[in-house]
Parts: sequence; C-alpha cells; structure tokens
Amino acid sequence: MTDNEMKDCKALLESIRGEVNLMRREMEHVRELSEQRLKAIEKICEDHEVWLRDVATGVTQFRFWSSVSSGGSTAMSLLALLKSFIVK
Repeated sequence: MTDNEMKDCKALLESIRGEVNLMRREMEHVRELSEQRLKAIEKICEDHEVWLRDVATGVTQFRFWSSVSSGGSTAMSLLALLKSFIVK
C-alpha cells in the first residue's frame, strides 16, 4: 500500500469510528428518553390505581350507609305500625 492509500484508510477508519461514536450517543439518548417515559407511565398507572381504590372505597361506604339508612327507615316504619296498633 502506498502512503496515500494508508492515509485514506486511516481517514476512513476515523470516519467510521466517529459515526459509531455518534450512533452510541444517539442510542444512549434514546435509552434515557425511554426510561423517563416509562417512569412517567408507571407513575400515571400508580396514581390511577390509587384513584380506583379510593373510588371503590367510596362506593362501598355509600352502599353501607344507604343500606343502614334504608334498614333504619324500615325499622322506623315497623315501629310506627306497631305503635298504631298499640295506641288504639
């Protein structure tokens, strides 16, 4: 090989190394962005799970108090009926 060919090969090798380093940096940047996005999605899912649990708890409490008040209303109706028979 001549000196010019050697210089060309070295220049080509350096160019390839530069391209490889650039691709590595780009891949690292994409990986960092993907990690940030994944963390954001995980946070959203976690918040959504908490919200669903709170809603489920609220519905359960509402059903309980609705049943209690409905049962209380029934008990009061029965007492009123008994009172109407006893008072006469």
